[in-house]
Amino acid sequence: MLFKAILLGSLLLGCNTTAIILLSLNLSFSTFGKKIFASFLSDFVDLYNQTAEPFKQKLFKDLNDSKKGEKIKLLEIGGGSGANFQYYNIPAIVDTVEPNINFVPFFNERKSKFKSLQINDPKQGYGEDLREAGIEDSSVDVVVMTLVLCSVSSQEKCIKEIQRVLKPGGKFYFMEHIAADEGDNLRYIQKILMQGGFWPFMFDGCCLDRDTPKMIEDVGGWSKVEQTKYDLPEPKDGALFKFLRNFIRPHVLGVAVK
Repeated sequence: MLFKAILLGSLLLGCNTTAIILLSLNLSFSTFGKKIFASFLSDFVDLYNQTAEPFKQKLFKDLNDSKKGEKIKLLEIGGGSGANFQYYNIPAIVDTVEPNINFVPFFNERKSKFKSLQINDPKQGYGEDLREAGIEDSSVDVVVMTLVLCSVSSQEKCIKEIQRVLKPGGKFYFMEHIAADEGDNLRYIQKILMQGGFWPFMFDGCCLDRDTPKMIEDVGGWSKVEQTKYDLPEPKDGALFKFLRNFIRPHVLGVAVK
């Protein structure tokens, strides 16, 4: 909507060159956006992991301490380039569901570094319909999502699908950037950046204003939920990441048990 308004305004003001540039940029994003985003995010996750290292270690400690010697079935939704493989320090069969097939070359490169894991080829699909991707009822021990619930079309559907595919007692590990708390000036900035769909357009559907902790609790169906809010520390490297971190600073990590 915002793009259309700017385009119409440019035409009405006689700024034809500006309108042509805007249309060209829009066409480029529409045609190559997912490929560009896959390349960008594959580099971004390394910088993110450096900054989030202690929090990811905390998140996956429970997983790595469980079922010693027994191979578990782990499903990662939004597996991307495989940024979390380095944190799986137990025998596991790893399946991933990822809507963007442009991640595959980056996924395969990272997969080759983790011979101790049985990492299957990624399945193309969406968290809101895991059945379409071939994930059966009560078929996995663990589901992992990191920086993905910000961009699914329906958090509620996705969480219910996670509950469907988890075995009784199975665990859902999550880490997400979230909306800033009421009273935090960042909350207003996040709302501004969401206006007209600007941020989702630039970052492949990512939303800054989601209250993910509340949604996980409100959906219900869990026997236990433990989650912790925290601020992502300022990165040491990466000028662009340092800039973007200002808008995704509030985070949550947690474990929900079916």
